[in-house]
Amino acid sequence: MKKKVLSVMMGVFMTSSLLAGCGSSEGDTAGQADSSTQEVSAQETAKEESNEQQATEGTAATEIPDDYKYYFSFDEEDERVHAAIQDTAATPIVQTTDDAVNYVNGVSGNALYVDGSKGAKLDVNGVGDTYSVSFWVYSERSANYMPTLQYGPDIHGDATGGQHYVNFTWADWNPDGSAFPCVWAYDQLDDAKWPNWYPDEANTHVGEWNNITLTVDPSELSEDGTLIVAHLYFNGEELVGYDSDGNVRPTYVVSGTMAESDNFDFLLGINYWDAIMKGAFDEIYVYDYVLDAGQIKALYEAGDATSTYDAPTHEVTLTVDENAIDSVGATDFSNAWWSDWSEFTELKDGETKVVKLKNWSDGVNNYDNYTVLFTNEKTPAHEDPNESGSADHKEYACVRADAFGWTPDGDIDAALFNYSWGNWGTWLQQVMTEADVELTISRSGSELTVNAVQTDYLGSANTCNVTFPADITADDDCFFAITGEACYIDILSIEDAISVVADPDAIDSVGSTDLTNAWWTDWSTPIEIADGTTTTVNFKNYSDGVNNWDNYVMVFTNEETDAHQNPNPDEGVGSADHVEYAAIRADAYGWDADIDGGDVTYETSWGDDWATWLDAMKDADVTLTITRDGTSMVVDAVIVDRNGNKFTNKTSWTTTCQAGDPMYMLLTCEECYIDIMSVETK
Repeated sequence: MKKKVLSVMMGVFMTSSLLAGCGSSEGDTAGQADSSTQEVSAQETAKEESNEQQATEGTAATEIPDDYKYYFSFDEEDERVHAAIQDTAATPIVQTTDDAVNYVNGVSGNALYVDGSKGAKLDVNGVGDTYSVSFWVYSERSANYMPTLQYGPDIHGDATGGQHYVNFTWADWNPDGSAFPCVWAYDQLDDAKWPNWYPDEANTHVGEWNNITLTVDPSELSEDGTLIVAHLYFNGEELVGYDSDGNVRPTYVVSGTMAESDNFDFLLGINYWDAIMKGAFDEIYVYDYVLDAGQIKALYEAGDATSTYDAPTHEVTLTVDENAIDSVGATDFSNAWWSDWSEFTELKDGETKVVKLKNWSDGVNNYDNYTVLFTNEKTPAHEDPNESGSADHKEYACVRADAFGWTPDGDIDAALFNYSWGNWGTWLQQVMTEADVELTISRSGSELTVNAVQTDYLGSANTCNVTFPADITADDDCFFAITGEACYIDILSIEDAISVVADPDAIDSVGSTDLTNAWWTDWSTPIEIADGTTTTVNFKNYSDGVNNWDNYVMVFTNEETDAHQNPNPDEGVGSADHVEYAAIRADAYGWDADIDGGDVTYETSWGDDWATWLDAMKDADVTLTITRDGTSMVVDAVIVDRNGNKFTNKTSWTTTCQAGDPMYMLLTCEECYIDIMSVETK
């Protein structure tokens, strides 16, 4: 029966705390920065820094200067404020829209609200290397590298082939855990170091109003003269930062990050790669000189950090999916418990099934969401299995979305459930009212496993995992179905899980079969790419289909370094003359000498359909054809997924490697596994 489309509008109050977001959007390289990070040693002593901090703490507030270059109060409509989105099919990726911007109560009047799906761009241009920036921020969630305020004359490198920016972000490089604020300043065009700042304690400051001020004086330089020593103030007090070894480390920025430019971006809660912030901004100031400690204290004391933050209401629209393979429940949420069941799916011993579904609920009760039912019989769909089952009908277990379950012997031990959300109100009232859910359901001997990834309308995911004993043996029949109470569920697909198995015939492999390998931790045997040759590399790519960068990466260098060892000279086996020409990712993104300042083109067959491509990369046969002709480089990639669907990606660029120079290609990856089956050169 063809399903009709029904829209039900529900006003769902969004709580002020949200789980940490994952991943980044298409093109994110932040998680891979460690390969290029070079520690900048400041050598300032802890005693000197402590004295400076004590002096700041004793400073009295003076007045807020009124000779600012830019000021945004957000107390009324401002034509200089624009909503901004990430559009991976556009150039640049961050695009302003005509969407209305929203406001909430701030530290002084109104504040600009960003909802996690859109950020904002302000009409601000650079003011030079001497400057001060101050702003208030309230974030409902933290995520690694997620921006609050980010600015620069060419953040993405679209216009100049280089990048200049300052990003006030969260980072998990702090030895004590994820911390905010961290200043990340980058100058890719000049191949500067990746200066970053470690707070003295790990604190994300989520769910708080905080004032941040950065002052930059280009006459105050690092010992090697390449970086500017900036000063970071948090709620009116200067912070002392430390590196991972406990040494005092100033806040460094690179020259040119506040240079005037036709391509200048001043972005709130959004950038070109990372998770979009959800929260608010208030009282933003930009000066073309360095504020003193009293003025910075005045900026802080002018705001009310205890001001109530109330996020706007989110309207949820329930839409029945005509392409769903099955559905359970009622669109008005009137279905009672144990009143509807999906088709039953057989689950053999040792098997794993992946179920994708859409869960809609009214956000009232935590148990009014999907439930997985395990039985010994395949009873008719949408009929009570207790009534339609045989005399031998047996119920093995039920596992609910809210980390609860039972067997005929009683409740499943609560300690066996691991779930990532800490705020039940947010999970109930925001996440599960409109959730994209992926269930990985497994059976092994007498144990059953249900792993769930629940993703809300903002793209934020949380997980719930449980493995528990059941009254079942390897020889028993087992089937599962989806049921629920006071909710509506569209089941979109049920497939066999991807099985990552190392091929004994592979000539080389990279990564780990459990897909847990970190970035820049494993490399293949170098493959020579001689001038005037075409090299074909065939391999198997496995990934979990979550992040687009968690797939193969080609690294082109000038040295034949040792396999499975870091090729960088500072950290591994490369010599002092080691050069990294280019790094090209599977998802049509790249960096390093050839790409940063060169002319590179990507031609992909999947366009902006990243979801389909990501699914294909879970289990893909890949053929790379690499042609080097003088300084011309071309990589033709053919990707065939487990269903026989073909995708292509052609990357072309001009290399700085001369015709007589050696070149080698290494495969590496993050949270991915690669089996290299053959290499042939003509």
